[in-house]
Amino acid sequence: MNILRDIYDTNKEISKKAIDLTMKNWVIVFTGIIYSIISMVLFRISFLFSILAGIVMTLVMSALFSNYLYLIENIISYGKISLDDFKKGFRVYIWKIYGIMVVIWFINYGADLFLSPLLKLRIGFITLWMVLYWIAFVLLNCLPEVIYQKHYDLSDMFQYSFSFIKENWMDWFVPNILFGLVFYLVIGRSFTTSYLMTSLSFSLSIRSMVLYFVGQLLLSFTMVYRGLLFDLLSRTTRKKRIFKRNVYR
Repeated sequence: MNILRDIYDTNKEISKKAIDLTMKNWVIVFTGIIYSIISMVLFRISFLFSILAGIVMTLVMSALFSNYLYLIENIISYGKISLDDFKKGFRVYIWKIYGIMVVIWFINYGADLFLSPLLKLRIGFITLWMVLYWIAFVLLNCLPEVIYQKHYDLSDMFQYSFSFIKENWMDWFVPNILFGLVFYLVIGRSFTTSYLMTSLSFSLSIRSMVLYFVGQLLLSFTMVYRGLLFDLLSRTTRKKRIFKRNVYR
C-alpha cells in the first residue's frame, strides 16, 4: 500500500506543477513547426550527397533534440523560456546527443552485420531483434532526462539510465505508459520525441491544425512531467518521500 500511495502522491504533486509550467510556456508548441521544416528541407537536400548526408543529418537532428531538451530544462529550472534560450539550445547538448546516436548506430550496424540470422529468429510473430529493441527501449527510456539533468560522460549516461530504471521502474513507467496511451488515443500515433520532427502537416483543415497543436501541447506537457518526475526520483528514495510527507501532514 505504501508503494501505491507514494506513486499516487508523487504524481499528484508533479501533475499540478507540470500543467502550470506547460500552460505558462505554451509557446513551445511552435518549435515543432520549425523542427519539421528543418527536417524536411534537410531530407530533400540529403539526396544530393552521399556519405556526408548521414553525418550532416545526424548532426542536425542532434541539434534539434538539443534545442528541445534545453527548452524543457529551462521550463523546469526557471519556469520560463526565451528567444535567447531557443537560439542557444541548438548547441548546448548537440555533442552528447550526437555521441549517443553514433553509439546506437554502431550497435545496430554490428548486430545486423554479425548477428543478423540469429536476430531474425521468430517465436510466433516476435523476432529476437524486437525483444532486444524493447529491452533497450525500457532500459534507456530516461536517457533524454539524463542528458540535460546529469553531467555525465557518454558511457556513464548509459550506465546511469540502466541504474535509474532498475531502482524506479514502477514509479517511472506507471505515468509514462498512461501518457503514451492518452497520446495514442488522441493523436493516433505512438508517443516519441521524433514526433517533433514529423508532426507538421501541410493540410490547412481545422482538424489538422487542432490535432497538431494538441499533439505538441501533449508532447511538451509529457516531457515537462517526465523531467520533474526524473528530478524527484533521482534525488530521493521512497522511504524519504513517505517520511517527508508524514512529517508535513
